[in-house]
Amino acid sequence: MRIGLIGPSEEDPALLREAAEFLLGDAGVEHAVYLGTRATLSKVVDAWGEQVTRGFASEERFLEHAAALALSDGEGQALSALLERDRERKRLDSLSCLPAPPGRTVELFDDKLVLLVHDKASLDQEDIANAFVVVYGKSKQAAVHRFGPRTFCTPGPLKAGRVMVLEREPEGHLAIGQFDPHTGEPRGRDVIQVRRARLVVNP
Repeated sequence: MRIGLIGPSEEDPALLREAAEFLLGDAGVEHAVYLGTRATLSKVVDAWGEQVTRGFASEERFLEHAAALALSDGEGQALSALLERDRERKRLDSLSCLPAPPGRTVELFDDKLVLLVHDKASLDQEDIANAFVVVYGKSKQAAVHRFGPRTFCTPGPLKAGRVMVLEREPEGHLAIGQFDPHTGEPRGRDVIQVRRARLVVNP
């Protein structure tokens, strides 16, 4: 399981699309979460979707057009292009946003709870006590901090040039990778050790 994390980019929606394209494409995340406002994400998704779905604004129009191309001679390339556009359209479903503050979202990595929130100052002790990782959006820069058994992380504002990928490693540990969304270059990786209970057998 891999989750992409995108920091706020209210002043430049184009950066948000670039970051989303990298995470959903080259980085291969299952879905990406935008840590800014829903209005900005909606603007990007609407424009992106309109560009991709030109010629078939609805599922019915798409199926009609695909069927017509499939039955036509010499339209193989056009059908392939149409199917590729449909795959890109469906990728938009993998892009989500946090609910309006003080709302939060929860993700589970096996039995480990990851809490995503815009401002970590809105959390109370009970919220933090139940979380293994806390992801927050409001920050001046990317950061990963560990406090006892918990880790707090943020990709920071998108204009600072960082996105994050949270993923489970084969050994069961969680890893937080940082990337430059413009070039795709890795900019750091933190592995969070998952402690396992020891089994004691009395002789």
